[in-house]
Amino acid sequence: MKKILLFLLLAVIVLVAVLVVKTSSFKSKQIAPADGKRKELPVDESAVKHLSDAIKINTTSFDDTTIVNQLEFDSFFTFLKTEYAPVFQNLEDTIINQRSLLLKWKGKNETAKPVILYAHLDVVPIEETTKAKWTHEPFSGEVADGFIWGRGAMDDKGSLISIFEALKRLQTKNFTPERTIYFAFGSDEEIGGKKGAAMIADYLRAQKISFEFYMDEGGMVSEGIVPNIKRPVALIGTAEKGYVTIELTANVKGGHSSHPPKESAVDVITSAIKKLHNNPEQARTVETVNEFLEFVGPEMPQPIKIAFANRWFFRSFILKEYEKSDEGRALLRTTEVATVINVGVKENVIPSLVTAKVNFRVLNDETTKDVIERATKTINDTLVKITVGELYEPSRNSSSSTYGFKLLQQTTAEVFPDAIVTPFLMLGSTDSKHFQDITENTYRFFPVRMNSDLLGTIHGINERIGVKDYMETISFYETMLSKLK
Repeated sequence: MKKILLFLLLAVIVLVAVLVVKTSSFKSKQIAPADGKRKELPVDESAVKHLSDAIKINTTSFDDTTIVNQLEFDSFFTFLKTEYAPVFQNLEDTIINQRSLLLKWKGKNETAKPVILYAHLDVVPIEETTKAKWTHEPFSGEVADGFIWGRGAMDDKGSLISIFEALKRLQTKNFTPERTIYFAFGSDEEIGGKKGAAMIADYLRAQKISFEFYMDEGGMVSEGIVPNIKRPVALIGTAEKGYVTIELTANVKGGHSSHPPKESAVDVITSAIKKLHNNPEQARTVETVNEFLEFVGPEMPQPIKIAFANRWFFRSFILKEYEKSDEGRALLRTTEVATVINVGVKENVIPSLVTAKVNFRVLNDETTKDVIERATKTINDTLVKITVGELYEPSRNSSSSTYGFKLLQQTTAEVFPDAIVTPFLMLGSTDSKHFQDITENTYRFFPVRMNSDLLGTIHGINERIGVKDYMETISFYETMLSKLK
């Protein structure tokens, strides 16, 4: 008995020693300590007006692609060419498929691989039933209470206009970049980017141009969103999940509701959806999420830092922490959710045909084929026909050791001295998927401060961007472009 107790005591001592050693070597990956105060930047009233005016132009994309207001898109290009005339005078511009734009800023070093920055000029529609809930009209571009209000303020005209403002500032300084920089602006990101970003990528592919890195919208400088960290966290998306939608169809005899069958088409489809919902994947961490934990872990307070430094031992604790939020759960598995159900025409008629769409966001250690096969096996019902809809494979991971990531980290440390920087797995889909084969690395980052309240306005009600936050975004792009080597 004494030997057993002695062995257990020795094991505990060894475990504690290992935990202490690993924790002491768990060093911060930040370029500069994230304890600086927020910079106070002067407000550029001209830049504020430009974003306000951009929001007023209704460049909405609709799922019904036959609905296109070409005049609004033409008006947007006229606005850009008028307000940023020096930019167009000094950069080569190409219109792609009538509504998308590509700019080229020739650099001094023609042997260096170019880089490409991307933003989209289209926005999502406003739900008619929500219009009365907006504090300011959705396309008013109102400047009030320290914000610029309207659809697209965050997604994605805030980024697009910030890029143009940065270009204008650098042009004023007669700055010429070291390497060539492309700026791409797609017109239909909100409906998949097939006629915008995809065609821009095709054009570049035909020119046999490949890039050092590509930068798109994505993670932001989050405030109060990453658990257990009080400081702002700049989330740079180094990978994004895949996407696939399946349609479930049941065609079962209907009839009068007074004598229903044992199982209707509604029962069949709801049962299939419930099977998918009740059989989630096991939680795990992929490469990008492991990098995220490596970056945020050293910034955690004790004793949580001990857990992150020793994930081999505290894995279940960490997973449980991230399972507490919807975003956290989505980092750890392929997700599924029923998004569209078409059923019924009258309350006393049993529908014979029912369809439902289930959307999956695919974690980066599997393929859309894996997901479809697993869904088919889980449903396991001959009455359910499964049809595969739109799909995109998960992206590869862009390492945090690359030149591009380090440039973004350095720029963030300078413009957002109070923030820490980390790689991040994008849960949503961006137009970056169209450029994967022509760029070495891809980063998804919109350099703007974001809290949970503002996050809820994107694609929602009262979308807006803080005037001071917008000034930081412009400063970020100006600083980053000037640092490119």
